[in-house]
Amino acid sequence: MADTPIKDDFCLAPLRGVTVRTFRNLQALWFLPPDRAVAPFIPTFAGAKVRPVLLKDIDPEMGQSVPVVPQVIGKDVGQLRTLLRAFKDMGYTCADLNAGCPYPFIIKKSRGAGLMRDADAFARMLEAGCEELPGGFSVKVRLGIDAPDLLFQRMALINALPLREVAIHARTARQMYEGRVLLDAFAEALAACRHPVVYNGDLRTRRDYLRLKARFPGITRWMVGRGVAIDPFLIERLRRDDAPEREVARLKGFLDDYVAANTEELYGPASVLGRMKELWGYLHLSLRQGERVWRGVRVCRTVEEYRRVVEGVFASFPGFIEDGELSGIEGEAAAER
Repeated sequence: MADTPIKDDFCLAPLRGVTVRTFRNLQALWFLPPDRAVAPFIPTFAGAKVRPVLLKDIDPEMGQSVPVVPQVIGKDVGQLRTLLRAFKDMGYTCADLNAGCPYPFIIKKSRGAGLMRDADAFARMLEAGCEELPGGFSVKVRLGIDAPDLLFQRMALINALPLREVAIHARTARQMYEGRVLLDAFAEALAACRHPVVYNGDLRTRRDYLRLKARFPGITRWMVGRGVAIDPFLIERLRRDDAPEREVARLKGFLDDYVAANTEELYGPASVLGRMKELWGYLHLSLRQGERVWRGVRVCRTVEEYRRVVEGVFASFPGFIEDGELSGIEGEAAAER
């Protein structure tokens, strides 16, 4: 198998509480980084002044090891413009609209995936974004909310606007992150979309990438979120068929640096512990005896206890799960027509 064509672009997905600036920077230090990242969403708000804390994660002066695209979630055009202008003041020329968040409490507010229910409101948000950032505005969507046909219904208005790209998570919002990705419905949306499309959904191994690439050879942009949280080595493993074995020492060094950086950055041990547990909620899925490891981390009540538990894990490291068990795209799913 040949190496990934160099034109293929791997983007880190926004994963709230996980793919934050500290994670992005340290992942880039210890592993092969993605080509770019979409930062976890920043919510719109009433008022003309943007609080600096909202922009901290994307602040270029804080250090960004990976090119980052800010993301907004909301439904009010004026509030969207306020945030986009703040991004421009920071030097950003690109931004993304979250129209795919699947959580019910977000959808009920007509935000995230719920925004697509109202075609006019959805169109107004996209129009405002394209006006504020000509050539630099993109959108991240799902196939639908309850059924995988809503995106297809909205494709005409999406196509009518000069978007930079459209990232499609190949599930409905109702599915959340469970069940198989819906590749037939994704294929219909892909064929209907005139913009560059970014594939998103269950890309966890090189095997997954090759299966998807075989079915969708025209796609050169790929978004990975949970896959990198599960396996921080993933980007280099996607790019190379002959990628070296995952090194335990590198993973431990990354985790040691991550807890230290969070201790310095966050306010109080509870916040640090919460941040580490957010990551381990995914990371344990790449390990043998991962559920046992996760149980040990999950019940930690102090950072010191967390450090002891993790030291114990690496003192008798259980090993990494093989790709066949980690794969997110089943062969028959990739081949379905």
